[in-house]
Amino acid sequence: MSGHRPRLPRLLWLAAAVGLAVTGACQERLTEPAECPALCPGGTPQVFDTVLTALPGADSSYTGYVEGGSGLSLLVSNGLEASESRAVYRFGPRPDSVEVLDTNRTYLVDSVLLSITLVARDTLVDGLKLFLYRIDNTVASGVTFADVEAQLVEANLIDSIPVADTLNSGLVQVVLRGADVLKTGLPVDSGGTLAIGVAMSAAQPSGVRIGATGGATGASFVSYATAQNVADTATGRKQSVSRTPTFNTFVNETTPVLDTLRLTVGGEPSSRALIRFDLPQRLEDSATVVRATLELIPSRPIVGLATDPSLLVAKAVLADLGAKSPVTEESAFISTGTLTPGIADTVRLDVTNMVRLWQSTTSERPEALFISLLPEAATFMRAEFGSSRSPGVGGPRLRLTYMLAFPFESP
Repeated sequence: MSGHRPRLPRLLWLAAAVGLAVTGACQERLTEPAECPALCPGGTPQVFDTVLTALPGADSSYTGYVEGGSGLSLLVSNGLEASESRAVYRFGPRPDSVEVLDTNRTYLVDSVLLSITLVARDTLVDGLKLFLYRIDNTVASGVTFADVEAQLVEANLIDSIPVADTLNSGLVQVVLRGADVLKTGLPVDSGGTLAIGVAMSAAQPSGVRIGATGGATGASFVSYATAQNVADTATGRKQSVSRTPTFNTFVNETTPVLDTLRLTVGGEPSSRALIRFDLPQRLEDSATVVRATLELIPSRPIVGLATDPSLLVAKAVLADLGAKSPVTEESAFISTGTLTPGIADTVRLDVTNMVRLWQSTTSERPEALFISLLPEAATFMRAEFGSSRSPGVGGPRLRLTYMLAFPFESP
């Protein structure tokens, strides 16, 4: 035994050497952050900003989507810059008899109630008054402003309805009694049909939106009557005959012509705008879009009814078919923003989800969107924005904030 050197120190030295070698490798420390210099990439993600412009000549406006009278309300105005408008209602035929005690009997109208729904008004203007006129009961689609205006004369006035300055929306009505009932009398050759035209006045130029059948509001014509040849005590002798419009519309004195150098939305008939972009390949393949903002520059201050804003809507296009392009109805790919009359500054909409949809590798979606103004053909607002063809205005822009992938994320 004395002839051999001790082996224990050598074993300790080897163990120490192995320990030193291990300290430079990746270690799992459950209570500290991992340290893997050989495997973990360094650096921090970089965020970039860029601005894309619409494809030249590929942004256009189209009109004729919703006609006046087919929207949620009708327009009436007096001296308003945006539009000089009159409204029309044609009620369903009123029968010439009522059933009492299982027998149809003629009747006499004792009083009449005419009601209209006030949808919106300029709350800064006082002295609002609506005027109801009797007009040709054959009025139908195609009627013009001149046709209606010629009939809104004193001889055809049924009555006026003063609107309280405190009433911003709700039902307004007038009751006709005695000799005034004859103003809505229906001669034999009328087919029992009453048609009225609506005008207005106010302390200063203004306008209102009133009910339409498309908005389930509209107007009503109620006749309170007494059946004839029935005992005074007979049940059902007193009758009410109610009629709602079978036709309604509004007419404008002038119809603006679309400017092909601008993008127009709103108006009547309603206009929409199609805007196309082209994402660079690097953004389609390897970028993470943090935010995407559509920017539109008004070519002039936006006209409309003060204190009555509209909604600017952008929708992703499902297939690029020009004016007839179908659009999504999925809320995730629809962006909205309030548009106020008089603004001239850049209008912005968040369209991040739409741009991410364009990046999808599972669906080839057009890199385009449609913009419109709600309620369509039921608002005084009409907006004109610069297009790629607009001199000195500036067309639609897409402002993008994005991150590029780390090298190790791409094969």
